[in-house]
Amino acid sequence: MLTVTLLNSRSNSGEIVVDTTPPVIEMIGGDALTMAVGDVLEEPRIIAYDDSSIPKVEIENHVNITQEGEYKINYVATDDADNVTFAEREVKVIRPSGRIYLTFDDGPSDSTAALLDTLNKNGVKATFFVTGYGDDALIKREHDEGHTVGLHSMSHNYSYIYANKNNYWADLNAVQDRVQNITGQHTNIIRFPGGSSNMVSSVYDGGQRIMSALVNEVSERGYAYFDWNIDSDDAGGATTADEVYNNVVSALGNGGEYVVLQHDVKPYSVDAVDRIIQYGLEHGFVFSGLKESSFAAHHGVNN
Repeated sequence: MLTVTLLNSRSNSGEIVVDTTPPVIEMIGGDALTMAVGDVLEEPRIIAYDDSSIPKVEIENHVNITQEGEYKINYVATDDADNVTFAEREVKVIRPSGRIYLTFDDGPSDSTAALLDTLNKNGVKATFFVTGYGDDALIKREHDEGHTVGLHSMSHNYSYIYANKNNYWADLNAVQDRVQNITGQHTNIIRFPGGSSNMVSSVYDGGQRIMSALVNEVSERGYAYFDWNIDSDDAGGATTADEVYNNVVSALGNGGEYVVLQHDVKPYSVDAVDRIIQYGLEHGFVFSGLKESSFAAHHGVNN
């Protein structure tokens, strides 16, 4: 803002405030994206704000998602005083060697914000299978930044969840309510605590073979469940970022689709994510959040 003092012929003075400050454009989800030919480009979000008015935003999308190349999305924000700010987002469209779905269970946690910063810096989308714990604002941020928010468990209490089907559905409905209250959206993407192949359920279900029943019932109710085909082992033997990184990248082939299991409640696992992304991009992979139609990496059901 600029304050200007005005004098008339009788030396009477007055002041006017002139807006000289341009709007601010904040990129949500990174200022560079890598996508596969044929993917759907969901318009990345921006936030445009100004200290004196609501800016007008114009967007020029030059991306041809059907053809390999490097493209730009241009943004122009103009305030009421005609101050202008320009920004651009780079979009690289490639024919990938494969696709990686980074998935994070059990959060949100104190490590989730740093993970979101890493994903945002790299323009990568991931999937969060959330619980009843952690800060609501982090789930909102996951959603707002274009990541997939899936359902894991409200309680994450195996003895309760797998005692019977009624308990399982009560728990799932509770975490669904939480996500819907925060994001405004219902989600049909879920992950069973322990995965569909877990045997811990047999300790609590009284011989009902509850997982065999649940994998059928969730589908009948319109849910898509996702297991994994790469385990970072961050909930097992891996206790450092180096171990998590090596477990993930060593399991990647020269192509194919990979659903990677990690936990954003494990700080050392979060610390490995940037290097995992760099390895994937350098080897021709694209990263995506899960959708209902995505590769599900289903396990064999053992109970």
